Amino acid sequence: MLLASSRPLVLDLDGTLLRTDTFHEMMAQVLRKKPWVLFFLPFWLWKSRAYAKIRLAEYAALDPASLPYNPTLLAFAKKEAQSGRPLLLATGTNQRVAESIASHFGFFQEVIGSDSKTNMTGLKKQQALLARFGAQGFDYAGDSPIDAHIWQVCAKALVVHPKRGVLKAAANLKDPTNLHYFPREKKRPWALLQALRPLSWSFSLWLFPSWPLIIFWSAFTSGLLITGDLLNLHRARVSKSHSSQFAEGHLHLITAFLLSALLLSCPLLVFMLRAPWEGFVALVYIPFFMVTDRLTRPIHSGVRWTILGLSQLLALSLFAI
Repeated sequence: MLLASSRPLVLDLDGTLLRTDTFHEMMAQVLRKKPWVLFFLPFWLWKSRAYAKIRLAEYAALDPASLPYNPTLLAFAKKEAQSGRPLLLATGTNQRVAESIASHFGFFQEVIGSDSKTNMTGLKKQQALLARFGAQGFDYAGDSPIDAHIWQVCAKALVVHPKRGVLKAAANLKDPTNLHYFPREKKRPWALLQALRPLSWSFSLWLFPSWPLIIFWSAFTSGLLITGDLLNLHRARVSKSHSSQFAEGHLHLITAFLLSALLLSCPLLVFMLRAPWEGFVALVYIPFFMVTDRLTRPIHSGVRWTILGLSQLLALSLFAI
């Protein structure tokens, strides 16, 4: 049981209070509204990550009310705030974005975020917190390896939905009485399997004569569905209909970006190398499926998957010509 304390409680945002990363959320929003802006992202990142964050924030306006938060940590933070404990948000997120999220809750006394020059993570965050509270003068909640810099100097470490190896690293820094663990509600492998929608693979079994084609078309379909998840994040969160593992924050959005690119490009290349006609059918099928996917998300699951299945069978029949 984590006991209340008079020490300030400092919360990280991305991956900690939030189940997602605001930088990736802004990327997804830009992909949906102004996809050409993403071509500038490598140049912004080359200049600095802090600069990229502030530039990306110029094109994306996140809605704090619709973002997926960690319910366990959020409930704990609210309880601590009600008891009079000072709460701070210290994050690598752009200052303006972090302040909008803090204002949504109204219980943070201060927000420490990134500006155009400083990426407020790791040692930078450690130095900022030491300047305010001194060593052992605050408790800190984080989730990633870079948060070890802050756990080294805080009083109590709160490890939230940690990445691989992070809990062990925190345990090496703190004794059990000064370490508290917030586990994930859903294991990542199970969430990943659900995100791939293996049910959709069954349609390729009907027409394809060989296992390689079955595997590549199944991967292609999963890539299309994950791309649809990225394009419909806000809609899924607001409507609560046919929400995805990415919209709920059980998987990071960077996973969606990587899987989408990999599962679409590799099968598409194979189809083009096999036969120009197959590559053409796959290319035309992409916008057709995206529109069908978006239009069917608000309707009943059975009807939705029937329509998506029929659209797959239509494309597969053209492959068989």
